[in-house]
Amino acid sequence: MGKREQFQYSVVGDFLAGRVNRKQASELLEVRERTVTRMARRVETRKFLGVVHGNRGRKSEKRVPAELKRDVMGLIESQYFDFNMTHALEELKRSHGLVVSYTTLRRWCVSKEMVKRRKRRRGAIRMKRVRMPSEGLMLQMDGSPHRYNGKDAWCLIGAIDDATSEIPWAEFFLSEDTLSCMRVLQRIIELKGVPHAIYTDRAGIFGGHKRQMFSQFSRACEELDIQVIFASSAQAKGRIERAWDTIQDRLVPELRIRKIQRMPAANQYLQEQFLANYWARNNTVAARSSESRYRKLGAGRDLNEIFCIKDFRAVKADHTLSWQGDIYAVAAPIKYSLHGQKIEIRTYQNLTWKAYFAGREIEIVKFEAPTSLKRAA
Repeated sequence: MGKREQFQYSVVGDFLAGRVNRKQASELLEVRERTVTRMARRVETRKFLGVVHGNRGRKSEKRVPAELKRDVMGLIESQYFDFNMTHALEELKRSHGLVVSYTTLRRWCVSKEMVKRRKRRRGAIRMKRVRMPSEGLMLQMDGSPHRYNGKDAWCLIGAIDDATSEIPWAEFFLSEDTLSCMRVLQRIIELKGVPHAIYTDRAGIFGGHKRQMFSQFSRACEELDIQVIFASSAQAKGRIERAWDTIQDRLVPELRIRKIQRMPAANQYLQEQFLANYWARNNTVAARSSESRYRKLGAGRDLNEIFCIKDFRAVKADHTLSWQGDIYAVAAPIKYSLHGQKIEIRTYQNLTWKAYFAGREIEIVKFEAPTSLKRAA
């Protein structure tokens, strides 16, 4: 069972035990409420197997032949690249006798970024969402760029608990980059524990469409079994968006009155005074359930080794690799060749880095090319 199925089984178990209702379970699982009911019935009868899709491992009988896809996309790229979907389907059938469904052709074209006209849909009716019942079940996380000291562009990154509106940690940074977001989530885990889910927008640092499948933040969350849920609009994560409005409205003049201009002093005031005295007392509510859903960090887990940037470099035949524009050699002793193997390079929040192979730290040294005597002269 994969991590996604484990998360689904945990949420369905909470639904069956009455700890979350059907609507909250559907939101966490990103499915319809009817699907939650069906999953609950399967879990009651089949236990763990109830969340595993019945078609896993089977080949679809409706799978489109690879030859058809090759012929259709070849024509789209060479002749019909500026046609809309309907027009292209008509031309493929009339001129070439090739028949595919609208949905299939659109999926192929989207993967190639060749969609001329996107399908328009009416906006959905938005209903007020009920809070999660327990703290730690879901955190809304976001960044808020603003000139908090009146002159410099800072970004306030933080998270708000959906059940209580508590802000367990927030901090000023120069920008909303990956390492900054990792630092905020790491501090929350150190203070409170591991949350079940993070609800955020589709910015690239969180693994959304801008850099899909390459997000280091999503990779770190996956290592901690934290489910990342993407909001479809700014309104969907309105709790933290409204929090930013309040914080900007109050914090900017407070920093001005106290003549706080530098970021370290602003962070100290934010965390020790503003969040602790004003926000916690005036803007938080009691959760419907007194049970905390923050999970303890597993024994032996080092957050510094999780909340870092992990890159991989291939070892060349001469036992060297490229990193940050320089050539590095794998230091001895190595009893066997590493040619073609991947070296993992971890960049930490303090911008230092280390090299690892097979989970063990290894030493790599910068390769200095010999200086030509003719050049030196």
